[in-house]
Amino acid sequence: MTTAPGPRPGAGASARQIADLARAAERKAQHRRAKDTLPITVAFAAVSGSGSASYTNWHVGLATALGLVTFELWRIYRRTQSSWAKGAAGEQATARLLARLERRGYVVLHDRAIPDSRANLDHLVIGPAGVTYIDTKAWRSKRSTVTLEDGTLRCDGYAQTRALENVVWEAQQAAHALGCAVRPVIAVHGARIPASHGRLETRGVTIIEAKRLPGLLQNLRPQPGWTIARITATGQRAEQQLPPHAR
Repeated sequence: MTTAPGPRPGAGASARQIADLARAAERKAQHRRAKDTLPITVAFAAVSGSGSASYTNWHVGLATALGLVTFELWRIYRRTQSSWAKGAAGEQATARLLARLERRGYVVLHDRAIPDSRANLDHLVIGPAGVTYIDTKAWRSKRSTVTLEDGTLRCDGYAQTRALENVVWEAQQAAHALGCAVRPVIAVHGARIPASHGRLETRGVTIIEAKRLPGLLQNLRPQPGWTIARITATGQRAEQQLPPHAR
């Protein structure tokens, strides 16, 4: 497997590695494009600048030439938005929200590998209510909305059935590895959820605005048997059975 430049462990590490690889490939392609097009652009800029200078003065001519070259450099090297980078930023934002739970004695793990799979678990939270798996979704902008229509989860009208199925499957894999039930949650950054308490429920999955996530987790009903000792032991098992995904 190819190793991404500068791997960074923790929340969003897997997405960041893929984003870094994509950025490196993009930059390499940009360099090739610059090598092919810049000589032509410079020649054209020189001619255009000279023409402008002949009609006005050398200051205008120089500004014209520099403007043409600068525009071409911007056009070649402008950075495209990476969904992986956006996803990594979302996971890091979720991790910051969950940090307050760690200070309250919860065990919180980020970016864990699913055995025998290329998939990963964004976040695991282990506390008095048992184990919760949180999948972070950076869904578009603050103008976007997440709704539940006739049992179908949608973001701006587009069905998110596959995303929902993936979260259910990932929670099942975590449950198998840990030997206990795992509650699946989708934490949404960006889009609004115009429902009571910014929260939806479908197929056993809670979909909630990310900012409301800490409150949701702290208000879950404690489950019998989830003592401090069991929380600690389950956290240790998660460390062993679900290792960091990004290495």
